[in-house]
Amino acid sequence: MGDKNRGLLLAFIGIMILSFDSLFVKLSDSTAWNVLFWRGAFQCIVLIIMQLLYNRKQFTAEISRPSLSLLGLGFVFAASTVCFIESLHYTQVASTLVIINTAPFFTAILGFLILKEKLKWPTLLAIGVATSGIWIIFAFAPAGGQWVGNLLALVTALATAVYLVAMRKTKGEQAANILIVAGFMIAVFAYIRGAQPFSLSHIQMLYLLILGGVIVPGSYLCISKSAAYIPAAQTSLILLMEILLGPLYVFLVLGEQPSLNDILGGAIILITLGLYTVWDVKQSE
Repeated sequence: MGDKNRGLLLAFIGIMILSFDSLFVKLSDSTAWNVLFWRGAFQCIVLIIMQLLYNRKQFTAEISRPSLSLLGLGFVFAASTVCFIESLHYTQVASTLVIINTAPFFTAILGFLILKEKLKWPTLLAIGVATSGIWIIFAFAPAGGQWVGNLLALVTALATAVYLVAMRKTKGEQAANILIVAGFMIAVFAYIRGAQPFSLSHIQMLYLLILGGVIVPGSYLCISKSAAYIPAAQTSLILLMEILLGPLYVFLVLGEQPSLNDILGGAIILITLGLYTVWDVKQSE
């Protein structure tokens, strides 16, 4: 298998796994802090076991004396996770996912500022159109509390953009260690904020074990590693599938229907992202 096909396969597998994220958050039916504690704890524990089994020497050396970049990116990933879970408790899954998936545009802006990548006029146009889609979701949210959820989702998108730029620059190196540090930070923060991790039922623990031990590490390791083989634009195109799959799974299992403003705003952003990414991929050929 060639490098390009390997990268596409990793990105595709990653987003297929990640699309179940929102569903399992909803299925756990617990407080945001309980979800965050076990999501972070299971993420940390599972990846530590994997690193000790397959990469013990390098892992112990890097984790015993963590670099500032490792700690910083761990914090960024932790912040994106905390805001994501909190957003799902304030607003609908569709709203959260649509806003989060504007991350490729923020990635383009950060790439221009940090990596000195040029911003072409189609990129600026796409950013403007996608922003109008976000505005529709914000302006016509039916409940006041959804403003909080939408803002938290926007913070998640920004943090995700920072993470993607870092992965693009480092080719996905230290992805597992970053997730370990982030998982530890998430669990500690959630416990301080009032998590009661041992108050959950067995079925809730099972859902969170799948979420934190399988879905999160599996998806983000694949997405991070795909950056070593394919351009970020191609990865972004595949990531758009979460806008469709995430709410679809929640609707099929739990019956949560997206609102009209979510559908309209999401359609604008999805079409814009799709057209822009196709254009970007063709330019890079």
